[in-house]
Amino acid sequence: MSYFDKLFDKLFPQKNAEKAADVHEVLKRSAQSQQQYKKWKSSEERKILITEIAQAYYYKKTNITSEVEVHIFNTAYANGFAITYHEKIGDKTFQHLADYFKDKVLDMGYRLVNADRRILDRETYVETIEKFYLKPPLTTEELNQQDTKAKQLFGNVAVEQVLIDNKPSYLKVLASIYSDRQFQEADSYDDFMTALFHQ
Repeated sequence: MSYFDKLFDKLFPQKNAEKAADVHEVLKRSAQSQQQYKKWKSSEERKILITEIAQAYYYKKTNITSEVEVHIFNTAYANGFAITYHEKIGDKTFQHLADYFKDKVLDMGYRLVNADRRILDRETYVETIEKFYLKPPLTTEELNQQDTKAKQLFGNVAVEQVLIDNKPSYLKVLASIYSDRQFQEADSYDDFMTALFHQ
């Protein structure tokens, strides 16, 4: 297996039985962290970083490398990308990025259904996974209507930050569509990315 294949499997693992988390808790930012995020969100630094990430993403789609390392995942039912941590970004800013992408998805009309932190002992290192899971605003009424298909927007969205030994490793955003007959066809993933990077 090549280095890229190993990295790809790590960023976008297959769904299989995984070791139960040693710690599994609700993800809640401290008041201080929330204040720092609010300040960062309205800063020029944030605008510059999002522009750099967007540029790196579109470069990657045409096989051009950039300083911000982006990995793209693309299948019939799930699309996403991951950003490898770079010291230039900084630990706290990397966390802010996860919160920012979560907020951008909320701005698209989504609802946050889960925010959790899992800490796993992997024998030679400790892995921490901070995850926001968002779903389109579906109602039971929509799902129960026989003659109408529910809108799924871009499907379900997961925003995940992974830390190794308490240091940021990568950040992932993944949109997974419903293939169920109850739902309309998902909106374009390109439109999702445009909205995610829009400032």
